[in-house]
Amino acid sequence: MREMKDSGVRWLGDIPCCWKVMRVKHGFFRKKEEAHQDSPVVLSLARAGVRERDISNNEGQIAESYYNYNPVDVDDLLINPMDLYSGANCSISKIQGVISQAYINLRYKPGFDPKYYDYYFKIQYWMMAFFAHGKGVSFENRWTLNAETLMNYPIIVPSLDEQKRIADYLDSKCSKIDEIIAKQEQIIEKLKEYRLSVITESVTKGLNPDILKKDSGISWMGEIPSHWKLPKIKYIASISSGGTPDRNVPEYWNGDINWVKTGELQNTYLFDTEEKITELALNSSSAKVFPEDTILMAMYGQGKTRGMTALLKTPSTTNQACAGITVNNKTMSTQYLWTCLMGAYNAIREKALGSGQPNLSGALIGDFTVTMPPLDEQEAICVYIEKRIPIIDESIMKIEKMLDLLGDYKKSLIYEVVTGKKEV
Repeated sequence: MREMKDSGVRWLGDIPCCWKVMRVKHGFFRKKEEAHQDSPVVLSLARAGVRERDISNNEGQIAESYYNYNPVDVDDLLINPMDLYSGANCSISKIQGVISQAYINLRYKPGFDPKYYDYYFKIQYWMMAFFAHGKGVSFENRWTLNAETLMNYPIIVPSLDEQKRIADYLDSKCSKIDEIIAKQEQIIEKLKEYRLSVITESVTKGLNPDILKKDSGISWMGEIPSHWKLPKIKYIASISSGGTPDRNVPEYWNGDINWVKTGELQNTYLFDTEEKITELALNSSSAKVFPEDTILMAMYGQGKTRGMTALLKTPSTTNQACAGITVNNKTMSTQYLWTCLMGAYNAIREKALGSGQPNLSGALIGDFTVTMPPLDEQEAICVYIEKRIPIIDESIMKIEKMLDLLGDYKKSLIYEVVTGKKEV
């Protein structure tokens, strides 16, 4: 057991006696020059690492010119000073290119290994140490670590040989953990696909495999029971959307009225919301209260959000990206229509229009065709789904819990090794 000393940095604790405590500016230069390239390789930084960005598809924020972007060389360490809350948003670039001046670009000096410090800076995000040194209007708005603060931020300095040894050890260990995580994530995706297929099969084929079928004429449905109807949603339900009160008016927020965002639509019942608005906000904006048993659908959003749904179990308002679908036909059960829309997830996403990030609209949702069995069959299908889906969801939750534990273990391992508490 090697001798330890107090680092003098509260969130790092004890470090080996032979290690030094210095500042970022002692180990890194900040690169601030402009690339002045007419057709550069444009890079993006995310928690998954540094990637070449495809600017031809017009997705995301597109700059008018990349001429003044910062040049990035292999082994430059890029740090996002604007995202201090959601994760370890820093990484080493293995690609030459350019990146926005909004990111901090560090070039290592002799005696400093960028791989070791990539792990070190990731710890600062995880421990919220960078967050504690941020400044801005509020925690949620423009909370940023400025460059001067970063360059004077404390770093611990083992010998270069030990830095490399630690980085190599963590590369090996973390790659094995990441491999396990990736395999379990694949299993989760398969289970989610199976979950969707169970719902889709039920709302297109029914529960009796021997019943007479007919061609629906709709590709995602295929053959359906011959006695089922095929209405468009606009003929069995009313559709409207919500609105977002002004974020700059404090009196509009932290009230008692539920306010739903698209990210909260996870094909589940919705009993509560992350944010709430006031009565004043409701009366001063386009937000409206949807009653209990309204079906909500995300009309647009990142990733797999578009087309996701929820069934309200308490009156709520929503943002403008959510459609509220209220059944007004006595021959259609709200529970069944919600189940049907979950089963039609992929098909309804394909109806979205627009370049870059396609969107749904109330009109597109209204023109979507769904199946409508007799009410007794609708009820039987809903009961069947209510029994089957929780079993699949429980399997998914168990794997997700294991992934959380693996993620925590990985972070703990990195912290222990990088700070010298675990010798390698």
